[in-house]
This record gives sequence, C-alpha cells and structure tokens, in this order.
Amino acid sequence: MKKRGLLFSTVVILSLFVIAAVSAPSAQAAYPEEGKVIEFLHHSSPGGGAGLFVLSCADILNKTGIVKNKIQVQTRQGGSSAVALNYLNSKAGDPYVVMMWTTAQLNALNRGTTKMKIEDVTWLTTTVEDGNVMIVPYKSPYKTAKELIADAKTSPKKVSVGINSIGGSEHIMAARIERVAGVKFNITAFEFSPTQLIGGHIDMAFGNTAETSSHVKAKRARVLANMGDTRLPYYKDVPTLAEQGTKASFTQFRGFIGAPNLPPDAVKFWDDAFAKLLKTKEFKEYMKKSDYIAAYKTSAETKTFVQGYNAELIKDTKYIEENK
Repeated sequence: MKKRGLLFSTVVILSLFVIAAVSAPSAQAAYPEEGKVIEFLHHSSPGGGAGLFVLSCADILNKTGIVKNKIQVQTRQGGSSAVALNYLNSKAGDPYVVMMWTTAQLNALNRGTTKMKIEDVTWLTTTVEDGNVMIVPYKSPYKTAKELIADAKTSPKKVSVGINSIGGSEHIMAARIERVAGVKFNITAFEFSPTQLIGGHIDMAFGNTAETSSHVKAKRARVLANMGDTRLPYYKDVPTLAEQGTKASFTQFRGFIGAPNLPPDAVKFWDDAFAKLLKTKEFKEYMKKSDYIAAYKTSAETKTFVQGYNAELIKDTKYIEENK
C-alpha cells in the first residue's frame, strides 16, 4: 500500500510539473532575434538626401557589426511621407521596422494627414544636423539671394521654387523666406527638385551638400545662400541668408523612429546601436563627406528635443495651410 501511495504521489507531482511547464509563458527571445531582417524605411526617392542617409546608416551598421541582422532599406513614397507613416503605424509593436524622421514626418503628423499621431511615435534617436543651401541654375540672372528676393517682392509668384514634398524641409525654407521678406513664390512639389532646377523648369531650389555639390562642381547650379544660422563647412565662402539681410533660417535634423508601442528592449538596443554608430570611423568619414554635423541624442533626449523644435514647425505648417 505504501508503494502504491508513493507511486501515486510521484505521478501527481510530475503531472503538476508538466502542466506548469506548459502553461508558463515562454521566455521572450532577446531582441533582435537571430536571422530576422530589419526594415529601414524612408519616404523619398532613393537618390535624395533621405534615401542616401538611410542607405549609408544601414550599410555602416551592418558592415561594422553593430547590427548583425541584415538591414533592408525600403522606400514608401507618397502623401508627403503620409504613406510611409501610415505603414509604420500599421506595424505597431513590431520592432523590426525602423523609419528615418526629419521635417517632412513632423509636418505630416502636425497636419493630421496620417493615421499615426505624434504622441504615438516611438522616438529612437537624433543623429545629425543636415544643413541646406539655396541654389539656382548656373546661368540664372540672379547672382545673389538679395537680387532674387528683391525680384520676388516686385513681382509676386514670378520666382518659381521647387520643393520635394509638401510640408518638407524645402517647403519650410520657402515659407520662412516668404514670411520674413514679405514675398510670394510660385511653389511646386517635385519628386526631386534639384533635377528640375538643372533642367531649367524652376528658378530656385534647396538641397543639402550631398544633393547639390556635384551640380555645383559641374557648373549646372550655383549656390546663393546658406540656409542655417551658420555656414556649412563645404560652402564656407557662401554667406547665410541672414548675412544677406533676410533674417530667415532653418536647420534640418535626421534621426530614427519606431512604430507605436515598441518593446523597451528594442528601444534600448537602438539607443546603444546609434550611439556606437556615431563613434565609428566610417560614420565620421560619411558625415564629413556629406557635410553633416553630429547631433546625437538618445531616445529620451530626442523626445524632449522634438517638443521644442516642433513648436516652430507648427507655426510654419499653419502658415503653409493658410497660404495654399
């Protein structure tokens, strides 16, 4: 009888152990799981500043081994980044989709043209400051920004300006000049405005060093002004717009965001990864080549920083909406 009782007790204990093992939640695999592809997303043409930036970051992260998982770059164009942001929103909780943020994304969120709300964004990092310049065709009659703005003031809508997307950085720069100088441009959105400029379809465009330097070297375009508060190193001999009498400026930043409700371990992983990226020799060389200025901020720092930066963009967005 004692043996039968002992056997029964053993069976019961083993059964309880099996039930507990089956019902216990499975241990979550560390992020990122081995073999899982990470999607790096952007909103514009592959040859533009955003596309080049995302491709370069992905390439360096993989080649240096900071991120061992394969990073695949995707572009989802349309709606001035609304298409890309709506796609990101559909990936709520998915840590394997990461998107670049810059002015266009903030303004799309500000305008309410996306399913995602700005409070839903998971901020991952700010990486660089990406300065812009004002360019005209090389054979343009405008030799200075002052001449161009004076003509625009005399003849409203005469000066045609190309922008890459509604509410994007180029649109903000054009709007800030209009507001400060009291002019009105003929603004048109193109897929990539510098190509329209050298084709002779518009009078003026904006772009960063990567987008403009080859055209300037080949004498297809000429730079009239630095658009930031300070001069870019590459265009150090070109005065800022403010130095030429128009107190308008704009500084663009680039960073990365995630979908809503990203797991904390994924946010921590990208905090570490982007901090390491900024310290690599390869990224420092890329920044120098592209005329970028390091502006690294953690996920928490970026969330705080964007609140102040975006407050000015909201004013710009309001102006754009009122002057369609």
